[in-house]
Amino acid sequence: MRRALIVIALGIIFLILITWIGTFLDSIVLHRATPQVQTAQAGPYKVIFQVNPNPPLITQPATLLIQLLSNASQQPLTNAHVTLMSNMETMDMELDKVEAQSQGNGTYVAKVQFSMSGTWKVQVVVALPGEKQMFNTSFEVVAQ
Repeated sequence: MRRALIVIALGIIFLILITWIGTFLDSIVLHRATPQVQTAQAGPYKVIFQVNPNPPLITQPATLLIQLLSNASQQPLTNAHVTLMSNMETMDMELDKVEAQSQGNGTYVAKVQFSMSGTWKVQVVVALPGEKQMFNTSFEVVAQ
């Protein structure tokens, strides 16, 4: 009986120690930061992407700012329908689709809650009224 209690106690101590080591290593390992401004192409459009706060926290929604410009004229795209889809590929986690709201002058804003720290892929889908073709691009966001 005494031997069984010692084995159980040592097992619990081992689990606590491993948890502490994992937490300690996670806090000292440098996480790759999300660039302040990211730019990509989505078909004939230039997409400028920003995250606020940067890095986004898992305890509160992040504000994603998307600016759309026409490649040909560099004019803001003001009548687009912008949808964001986020997923954490390493954990096979996916968030719901979020519709970005137009702020005028080709700027669109959406609130996204990242549920876990790590690298997320945010896909930006751009559609214009009356057109069937959609254009998309994606950005990486590192949540903490």
